[in-house]
Amino acid sequence: MDVPEPKSPSVAPSGTPPVATVEDVQRDLRLLREDVARLTQEMTNYVSKTGRKAIRDANEQLEDAVRERPIAAVAIAMGLGFLCGAAAFWRR
Repeated sequence: MDVPEPKSPSVAPSGTPPVATVEDVQRDLRLLREDVARLTQEMTNYVSKTGRKAIRDANEQLEDAVRERPIAAVAIAMGLGFLCGAAAFWRR
């Protein structure tokens, strides 16, 4: 990771504002692109982690529900299978 170059002061020693050179603007744009790329990567990682955690939590809840009420879980699975089969049959 590159360390940003030191920024020039906002006021020159004479008290007048400094004039930005083309190189200054290019450097600032490069640093801005790097910041946006880093923030995008961090957001992607965060969303990925929270999404995986949500899926894992939902899976654990489903497993707990099946363990608590196995007969109801089998009945629901059979009912969904019947509905899917009926829908496929009537589409022909």
